[in-house]
Amino acid sequence: MTTADYPEAPGPRAIPETDFIDTAPGRPFTLAGTESGFSQLHGISVAPLGEENDRLVALGHLTDRVALAATSGYHRRVLGERIMPTSELTDMIRFGTQRTHVQAVKAKPDDDYAWYLDDADPSNTTAQAVTLISIEWLEREDLAAPSACPSCTWLSRSVRFTTSPDHTEWAFYHRCRYCAHMWLPTAPAPHHTQPALSQPSTPELEMPSCTRSA
Repeated sequence: MTTADYPEAPGPRAIPETDFIDTAPGRPFTLAGTESGFSQLHGISVAPLGEENDRLVALGHLTDRVALAATSGYHRRVLGERIMPTSELTDMIRFGTQRTHVQAVKAKPDDDYAWYLDDADPSNTTAQAVTLISIEWLEREDLAAPSACPSCTWLSRSVRFTTSPDHTEWAFYHRCRYCAHMWLPTAPAPHHTQPALSQPSTPELEMPSCTRSA
């Protein structure tokens, strides 16, 4: 995977090499992907946005394939969740992925964020190419330790809160992707599958950034 997979918009661009630490509050700077909130996923710099962390920002204009890999990696490595292959995932790629240009601004000391993003015209010499990914409606499930299917020995890492095979109770179950057998995990998963993303508890990921423009 190379930067050719998610290039910036064509045309010359003179983005100043301004470091976040050396930038005064309220002044613009260039995102390097090392600021508070960013994770490196498959070589892509990704960070959550907003009070509810319902969007991701990735540096560069990503292809659909790379955007999907970055989103999946964020859920697995940062949140410990697996994205379910539902229609919401298709909608995320078709309607929830926006390739745009922004200007990063260092927040002031009394702000709730370390930095935020303003919309920027692509012709602006300080505009930076990013991909915004809406993840609010994705369906997710918790990842569990690998467990071998009692029926066919196929390994499963995912669990889902669902009805038992005899439909008498609700619990977290592994479901074999090979033979469809269901069995209880060795340790219960911590919470239910949720259609909306809850805010991560990791301190450095709590509301690191926001966008001031829609």
